[in-house]
Amino acid sequence: MKLLIVEDEPPIAEDIKEMCESILGSKAERIDVRHTMDDAVEYLARYSIDLCLLDLNLKGENGYEILKSAVSKSFHTIIVSAHTEQAFEAFDYGILDFVPKPVDRGRLKTALDRYFGTIEKTDTGIKYLVVRRRNSNHLISMNEIRYFEAQGYLVKMCLNDGKSEFIEKPLNRLIQILPKRFLQVHRSYIVDIDQTESYRHKGGGVYEIQLKTGEALPLSSKVYKQLRSRAGRN
Repeated sequence: MKLLIVEDEPPIAEDIKEMCESILGSKAERIDVRHTMDDAVEYLARYSIDLCLLDLNLKGENGYEILKSAVSKSFHTIIVSAHTEQAFEAFDYGILDFVPKPVDRGRLKTALDRYFGTIEKTDTGIKYLVVRRRNSNHLISMNEIRYFEAQGYLVKMCLNDGKSEFIEKPLNRLIQILPKRFLQVHRSYIVDIDQTESYRHKGGGVYEIQLKTGEALPLSSKVYKQLRSRAGRN
């Protein structure tokens, strides 16, 4: 696991780094620290990471711009901040968790456990996804998205208006932050279940789920059985 800590106060940054090293142990391949927004942006342009621990207030600079850029990338972001009033807005943009300062080791461990998927998602998920267009950030409401399709290292978002957008965050990381109505129905697809019409077994081990638009997408046998079981309980 490659982790970046963005924190403008060196003593706090070192404390967080030591806690991460203690919690992660051998899982931590690399933990780096940057103290300014410019240094963080330069670092992210050069190196790939799995997780960013980000303070939103860096020497008076508003970290939301780097946050918007960060959440459009493939890695997850956890906000570490004393400004707890920022939590609600930060979650809207697609962060994995919000850890208040002063940082408690147990609370930080919970956030890191959430990264590894060992804690079930209990919130309602994000409201927006951020996409990059010509070096600027644009918000896409979750209500505009029918489904996600993995295409190589990118993920295609298929929108209600027939258009599409691409993001770098892979499906296995997306599913951790999406609203619960989004279900990974196949290794390459995540679907808004509210926009589905039906699902069926076509025979020969082939399953599909049909959207209200008439589109038919692949469905795994495991999810097919889950949907049948859920329908049987209703």
